[in-house]
Amino acid sequence: MTTKGEAAACKTAKYHTIPAALKAAKSGDTLEVCAGTCTASTTITTGAAQQPKITTAADVPSGVSLAGQPGATINAKGLDNGITFFAASGASASGFSVTGATGEGILAILGSKVVIKDNVVEHNDNGTAKSSWTECKPSGHVPGDCGEGIHLLSASDSQVLDNTSMFNSGGVLLTDEFGPNHGNTVSGNLVEDNESDCGITVVSHNPVAVNSEGVPQPTKGGTYANTISDNVVISNGTTGFGGGVLLASGVSGGGSYDNTVTGNEIAGNGISGVTIHQHAPLSHVSGDVISGNWIGTNDITGDPGTGDSQTTGVLVDNGGTHMTIKVTVENNTIAWDTYGIFNHSSGGLTQHGNVFLHVRKDVQS
Repeated sequence: MTTKGEAAACKTAKYHTIPAALKAAKSGDTLEVCAGTCTASTTITTGAAQQPKITTAADVPSGVSLAGQPGATINAKGLDNGITFFAASGASASGFSVTGATGEGILAILGSKVVIKDNVVEHNDNGTAKSSWTECKPSGHVPGDCGEGIHLLSASDSQVLDNTSMFNSGGVLLTDEFGPNHGNTVSGNLVEDNESDCGITVVSHNPVAVNSEGVPQPTKGGTYANTISDNVVISNGTTGFGGGVLLASGVSGGGSYDNTVTGNEIAGNGISGVTIHQHAPLSHVSGDVISGNWIGTNDITGDPGTGDSQTTGVLVDNGGTHMTIKVTVENNTIAWDTYGIFNHSSGGLTQHGNVFLHVRKDVQS
């Protein structure tokens, strides 16, 4: 490995493991990783009771750019994560193949302005509910989720750009366990064949994201004002319970709102292409805008508990709570589905400008 320089410098690289180079790095440095497979590991002590440590192949500190040359691979077998940004504002990772982690291939937690770009993240998220990694543990009625391929956890103003996330349990995950998750952009990614879960999930797991009257508390929690744009999201959730793009609250008191899903191509996913779930009481899932997407045949496995067992482009479902979900679905092309939009929003749906092609019923209420 070399801190700066071209491929020729690999023969005389000063550092021979990623952890060693990162330990010596200073903010503003770019660490260039040569072709080859890294299996080294480091441990991050977080100080958080819920998550006391993280084992990872690469712990990227604030302001440092980790850049893989062609062929740079991180094998994270037996580790919690492949690449971790812990409170690492302004850091980045690009150009890697990341594989084998128990939890996330790439995790950014409690930081801002992190950039995750041009990586191939595959065959991660391998743990089960019995795994030691905290993200694998169930929480109440929310099943364990080992973190998926790429995870922004209580991160802000960060970017997940032009990656391939495939053959993980789920593709890309945005959550708010330790504080708000907002202002992030997930764009230009190929998210495919993550068979057990959703392609891209924006979900609140924080029970204080809204107050006792259901009003958002954005300084405490919530997944809000995130942009999901120009991704290709195909064939996810086909053996489990996952849609193309999911916007949801997973707990009472959670909040997932004011997010934008635009310009994506979404097809072949287990449940609806864009799925909005508000199944937890006293939660806030509202203000989302679904616009300008191409949405093909989705909901190929049916969506238990929603009454929607037919192919569907967009599902808006309040889980029988009678809570109103205000959502705008506009200017999308929805094709080859039984239902274009399946609406259980208690009157909160605004839809206009959508083109329905070979759809049996445009809007099912």
